[in-house]
Amino acid sequence: MDDAGIIIAFWMLAAVTVGSAFGIAAARNLIHAVVFLITTLMGLSGLYVTLSADFIAIVQILVYVGAISVLFLFAIVLTPRANR
Repeated sequence: MDDAGIIIAFWMLAAVTVGSAFGIAAARNLIHAVVFLITTLMGLSGLYVTLSADFIAIVQILVYVGAISVLFLFAIVLTPRANR
């Protein structure tokens, strides 16, 4: 039988992950969408920890949150804005 705290943490992380995934789709600002993406990927990493898949959680943080999200942020910051 699992500990009640782990079950509660799992469902809370699942709610945060799904909520931020909907936030990505609803975001009108690209910076906000990237922040929601980082939140989604961190929530997914937390879900892996609650499922005792520690290696996959660390890889999730290093590869996706650490590399791809930072790459998105640099691309957004370094892209020149169009004149209106």
